[in-house]
Amino acid sequence: MVRQVSSPVRWLESVEKLISSGVDTFIEVGPGKVLSGLIRQINRGVRCLNVEDSATLKLALEFSEQA
Repeated sequence: MVRQVSSPVRWLESVEKLISSGVDTFIEVGPGKVLSGLIRQINRGVRCLNVEDSATLKLALEFSEQA
């Protein structure tokens, strides 16, 4: 547990790797948009969707059907 809490998350490297692999849409599940905001700071060219309730889930599903 100590190692897990004190080790770096490597968030920037992880998001950059996903983007370089062709990921262009990220979905944040849960209340708030903190992770989406961080992703937009890394690369404004990707889409970030938020799912926190049934209404936003429906919107995300509709978006995925259009893509």
